[in-house]
Amino acid sequence: MKKILMITTMYPDPLRPGTEVCHYYSKEWAKMGYDVLVINLRSMFPAIYTIIASLMPGLAHRYIGNHVEMDRNMNIINHVVDNIPVYSVPVFKYIPHRKYPKHSINKLISTIINILNERNFLPDAIVGHFYNPTMEIIYRLKYYFPNSRTSIVFHESKPKVIIKNYSKDLNGILKSFNIVGFRNKGMQERMERYVGVFNKSFICYSGTHPVYLNTPRYFDRVYTNKPLSKFVYVGQFTENKCVKETIKALHSVYSDNYVLTCIGEGGPCLKEIKSYIMSNEIQNHVLFTGHIPRENIIRYYDENECLIMISKSEAFGLVYLEAMSRGCIVIGTRGQGIDGVIIDGVNGFLCSGGNVEELASVIGHINSLSSEEKMRISDNAINTARDFSDYNVAKNYIAAVFNS
Repeated sequence: MKKILMITTMYPDPLRPGTEVCHYYSKEWAKMGYDVLVINLRSMFPAIYTIIASLMPGLAHRYIGNHVEMDRNMNIINHVVDNIPVYSVPVFKYIPHRKYPKHSINKLISTIINILNERNFLPDAIVGHFYNPTMEIIYRLKYYFPNSRTSIVFHESKPKVIIKNYSKDLNGILKSFNIVGFRNKGMQERMERYVGVFNKSFICYSGTHPVYLNTPRYFDRVYTNKPLSKFVYVGQFTENKCVKETIKALHSVYSDNYVLTCIGEGGPCLKEIKSYIMSNEIQNHVLFTGHIPRENIIRYYDENECLIMISKSEAFGLVYLEAMSRGCIVIGTRGQGIDGVIIDGVNGFLCSGGNVEELASVIGHINSLSSEEKMRISDNAINTARDFSDYNVAKNYIAAVFNS
């Protein structure tokens, strides 16, 4: 049984509600028969950060990100997620988005080696997600486990930040990895413009969860020759997601007979979005559901015709695949994570991030299509989502690592 050690800064955690993006891979690997162990790194800042974050959560969210560190627990938390052992390990740093201090890295290396020794876990592969400090940690662990295949997957869209943090050390660190992964092709191209072409690299796509592929339809999927009228958005209300721009585009295309259902809660732009809706008197055309459990969103995909999410920066965007799996016509962002999965005009449509005029044009083009053309795109979307199932992407991912 081959052993895989995953090191990441985002994972389901009893202290912090981390995204499951990395868990989808490890869960499938465990089903395939691999022995998987996860080290989840929790950033810990000086107490003043926690105090400020608790008093001004909106400001903390804007400058630190989606995962504002609110707890002060400096203990290692050992827990299990879907039969996979996970160690949630605190790592101290002083400044958000900057490198971790040397003493924190040294302590973390020692902690990880102790965990592996206690479990008699000799990794055949060490894979990492989110470069800081994961990239440096795996680079250092290679010294202790020279026969392990190593990989780092970049989720970050700005290579300048990575280069600034690691400067002259970056090329040497990257060359030590057996293979380097990126969440999308555009991210890889931007990085290679700065550091050169990688000898071994791959695109680490997300997969479609089986619940979206296997749940029977709530409503029959039927497209007619009439214009689309039922739209859906799923996500937070942040500037990056361009929800206001989506509403503006719909308002410019339609005088009536359309509804955009917005699923999600919170975000610094929600007040501004609702103000725009009120001032333009389109309250009946934009509905807000608040948070909806993942399994219940399926019904909304089934009863709507088109998902729109034209984010200005999106590492991948799993909601695209989820909507495609249910036959929605999807409008995603050109040059971002889903570009290359969505083939414009074949299984969905692409638009420049936040471009109101272009989005209006894309919607107009879709409305000009026949019912048969719309159904063809819908069917192609379903087939694409099946090709990108959780199992398939996890299998391709680990095969790339072991074959590198």
